[in-house]
Amino acid sequence: MLHHHSTLYSMRVEELRAEADRERRWRAQDLANGRTPPASSPGRGRVLAARGIAAVGRGAAQVARRLDAGAAVDVAPNRLRRGPDAIGRP
Repeated sequence: MLHHHSTLYSMRVEELRAEADRERRWRAQDLANGRTPPASSPGRGRVLAARGIAAVGRGAAQVARRLDAGAAVDVAPNRLRRGPDAIGRP
């Protein structure tokens, strides 16, 4: 079984190397013919990851604003008790 997976892995690696070699030849031929290389853009995975990270950052900022606003409202002298009287007693 392990040999089978190893063989499949080797075949996949060879396919990837052949594809990379073809792409290098195409780019070299384009440069030799005077064509400008295509503009590179980030991959779909990177774009989705960046969007997800930005959304998490926006959500964290919104939660922080809500907590700050709530803390400003809830701060009252009778809410700042300490010691045994602070637990379970108004």
